[in-house]
Amino acid sequence: MAEIKFSNPPLTEVVCGVAFDAPEFSSVHFGLYWQKIRDRFPATPVDNPPFVGAGGLLSFSDLPPLRRVWFESSNKKELVQLQADHFYYNWRKQDDQDSYPHFKNIYPGFIREWEEFCHWWEEDIDLLLIPTQYELTYINQIDAEFGWKTPADNQKIFTFEGRNWNGFLSSPSNHVFALQFALPESFGTLSVSGNQAISPLNGEPVMVLELTARSLGIEPDLSAWFNLAHEHIVKGFVDLTQSSIHQDWGIQ
Repeated sequence: MAEIKFSNPPLTEVVCGVAFDAPEFSSVHFGLYWQKIRDRFPATPVDNPPFVGAGGLLSFSDLPPLRRVWFESSNKKELVQLQADHFYYNWRKQDDQDSYPHFKNIYPGFIREWEEFCHWWEEDIDLLLIPTQYELTYINQIDAEFGWKTPADNQKIFTFEGRNWNGFLSSPSNHVFALQFALPESFGTLSVSGNQAISPLNGEPVMVLELTARSLGIEPDLSAWFNLAHEHIVKGFVDLTQSSIHQDWGIQ
């Protein structure tokens, strides 16, 4: 099957991530790391809440939790998120004029930053870093431009939404969903979620469709896993959305 591409997808963010084990990581390392990447991510680092742990449970200890820190590029399209046990590289759409650069152009940026982070940690800090999990996320915002205004429009967009709300209950005012699929050869899972939100650009309602692939370990190697994850996210997106809307997204 030929590679599937879209010229005008509803995609607003791509996140490539690696979880790692580095017990010696401490708050001071955020500032040291910024000095290493400040030429590419000059904006003042932004603190954010830490990630929620597995199963949606917060972790507690006698020490205050390490914060997640954002390092932004000057145009805000590239973002590195760093926590004591996670490294993420984001591409983010900033306005309607931004076109999706495609995964083949995003992935090298992730590899560059991840390899430099590993080199900095192991050479400059002189400590061991052990990758434990890979992650790839695509975040889409589907709005009125593509035919979605309310949950009643879900069946126009999604292949698995088939109910007509014409009985005693009218269409729900809020509709969320969560699906999970296994990646082949026990290489992880593909999680799909849909949530309603308000666009920060125009204040209009949107359906946020998020597809996240996570490995169960670090097999196969990083490059092979991300290629597999990318393939399943794209083909999964096509499988879960109506063919009638694919033309609006410029399927190729």
